[in-house]
Amino acid sequence: MKRRICYVAPFDGKVEDILKFKGISSSICVALRKAMGLVCRISDGEEIPIRLIDTLSQGESFCIYLADEDISPIPKLDIPVNIVYEDEDLAVIDKTAGIAVIPVKAHYGRCLVNALANIWGDFVYRPVNRLDRDTSGLMIVAKNQLAHSMLSAEHIHREYVALCSGVFVGEKSGEIDLPIKRVGEGLRRQVVPSGDNAVTQYRILEQYSDYFSAKFVLKTGRTHQIRVHISHLGYPLCCDKLYNPNSKPIVCPNGKRLDRQALHSCALEFVHPISGKSMTFSSKAEFL
Repeated sequence: MKRRICYVAPFDGKVEDILKFKGISSSICVALRKAMGLVCRISDGEEIPIRLIDTLSQGESFCIYLADEDISPIPKLDIPVNIVYEDEDLAVIDKTAGIAVIPVKAHYGRCLVNALANIWGDFVYRPVNRLDRDTSGLMIVAKNQLAHSMLSAEHIHREYVALCSGVFVGEKSGEIDLPIKRVGEGLRRQVVPSGDNAVTQYRILEQYSDYFSAKFVLKTGRTHQIRVHISHLGYPLCCDKLYNPNSKPIVCPNGKRLDRQALHSCALEFVHPISGKSMTFSSKAEFL
């Protein structure tokens, strides 16, 4: 199914120049060149196909059509998916722990894409902010190439809550600015000077007997960023089997037993890539 998006030309100029001014990527412009009818001038309610090299006048209405031509069959997985918001361009999902976001061999047929395909049918999978398999909470899936290209993780305000091992000593809020790099061929990352820039803001919420709750805001989006940063400081996430050498099940502050990394994506704020509307979502962690 094609997605129709309408615009008004902000100045006199070629269609391609106007599209790029609107934030549309070169790769999408290439796709729009492939066939007539994907870009149309709107005149008296009628659509007239035009090319990207054609000129529009300031104030003229036009539209583009987006369609995926590379849709492949996706194995379907019949499990519940908590979709908290959905429109033609994106969906916000409150993911449960234990389901992988990225389809890999180890989770073939048992990934979020399979559960969504059971609801939407075959589609092109475009997760925006990715969560680890055992991390719960809010994430975004773009439903077309334009929304995905305009909604990068760096443009999203992302907050997480966690339970961290130990008794925290030091400033109750601050910023961890330490580069992160993959270790060998495995899943682990670590803080090393030659790593990629990684910045995490933190605030300690409450200290319990042998662990504490904390809120984190991601300023960059490195793999395992919170898990690596907080373990580097000596307070690995509770029940984190990859970064906590003393990982074991715990009883949470609310009395629930937990045996997976205590990390939850609790808040997202972003500007809708098509409508320009401010969007805010929140989610409560099962362990708090």
